[in-house]
Parts: sequence; C-alpha cells; structure tokens
Amino acid sequence: MILNKVNKKEPLMVSIVTPMYNSAKFIETTIISVINQTYNNWELIIVDDCSTDKSIDIVRGFAEKDDRIKLLEQPNNQGAGVARNVGMDHAKGEFIAFLDADDYWDEKKIEIQVNSINKNQWAGSFSWYKNVNEDGNGATSFVVPSRLSFKRLRFNNYILTSSLMLKREVVKDVRFPLMRKRQDWIFFLEILKRTQYLYCVDELLVFYRKSSNSLSSNKLRLIKANFEVISNYFYDGNKLKGGLHFIIFLMYYFHNKLFLLRKTNQ
Repeated sequence: MILNKVNKKEPLMVSIVTPMYNSAKFIETTIISVINQTYNNWELIIVDDCSTDKSIDIVRGFAEKDDRIKLLEQPNNQGAGVARNVGMDHAKGEFIAFLDADDYWDEKKIEIQVNSINKNQWAGSFSWYKNVNEDGNGATSFVVPSRLSFKRLRFNNYILTSSLMLKREVVKDVRFPLMRKRQDWIFFLEILKRTQYLYCVDELLVFYRKSSNSLSSNKLRLIKANFEVISNYFYDGNKLKGGLHFIIFLMYYFHNKLFLLRKTNQ
C-alpha cells in the first residue's frame, strides 16, 4: 500500500467527485458503494446541480454520519461538467476519481487502481465496466483497450468517466469544458495532451446505469453530439474536415462494437 509522506501510517487520499442532479432514486446505492470500499482514505465530494427531488436530503443524511462525505450546492444548474470542476477545485486528495450519481463501484475499485497507478507509475487508469438498467440488472460488460493515447482516443471515446482515476498533478490545470454534452471526451483528450498514455486495469470495477433518457440511450442525439465535438474541437468548426473525421470515427465505433467491446453474461 502507498503511504502518505507526511503521515507514513496513512495511505494516500483519494478525492471522489460526484455531480448530482435529481438522483434520489440511485444516490444511496452510489454512496454505499464508496463507503464499502476496502480502501478507506477517501473523501466523497458530491456537487448538487440544483436538484428538485430528495437527493440533497439523502446526501445530508449520510454526511451527518460520515465526515468523509461532503455536499456542495450549486447556485444554479450548470451541468455535470461544471459540477465536476467545482468538486475538483475543492479536492484535497493525491488522486482524483469520478463517480456519477447513478453509477456504483466494486468494493475493491479504489484499492486496485491506487496500487496499479503507483506500482506502474501511471498518470492514471480506467477500467472495464458493465451496463446495468435502472433496476441494477444487465449483462453487457465492456472490455476496453489496455492502453490509450491521444491519437487513439480522438477516434472513439473508450473511457467511462466513473471508471477514471488520475494523479492530482495530472489534472491541476485541466478542467471540463463549459458544455452540456460530451465534455468528458474533451477532458480525457486534454489529459492525454499532457501525458503519453492512460492505462486500463483489466478488471470489471464499475457498474454504469444506463437510464432511458441518457445521452447514450438516444442514438441520434449521441451522433449529433459526437459530430459537434469532432468539428469544433479538432477543426474549429470546419464541417467538411469534421465530417471526414466523423466517418473514420463511425468506422472505429462499429468495429469496436463487433470485435473489441465484448459482451458477456456475468
């Protein structure tokens, strides 16, 4: 186990950033998956983006019992990317991890990733993940590439945000862009401009809850969002160049669906 240089008996802290908006149905499961981690030195920073349901009350109930859980409230709704930035600005840990409010973790996720990052001297890591429905049931597991570079990620976003853990020093000058859709992909690309690779921990550590109204569930919205990112981020709005890149993007996407992203029943 990697120990804190100041207190050599204490492992390094992991700051977990969770954006939350009307997540009353799932946030309890999300929080419990963090509390049950085998790695104990963490802080969970939940940034509420003006929820109108019982989400805040649920989080406050946990925070009153565990001072590692912190609730921040946004003055107005600005989207998950901005909420993550606020959480990162308040983070105190040597590692930054992300966990969306409707996803949940395997109990060994933090321990496995911290040990892998330090043992291999990685800048950060991500993991395999499993799609589950709103009831927590599902059978589609995604096995992603073992190593990603900027060049490879520009043709497909393989990383699930809730699987990512980074050394704090890697993200000190990187934040999520101020956009509502696909801001995670741009964030990952900016990270890979600053480090050569991000690596995959070859274990299923994250359960991704795919709701019926999510961006990934609406294929047309997802296609449009990806095209906008490609055109604007890589080509300053040039639709022709963006379109050519997007064709290659789609080829990678369908290739991965057939050969790389493995569907398993487990």
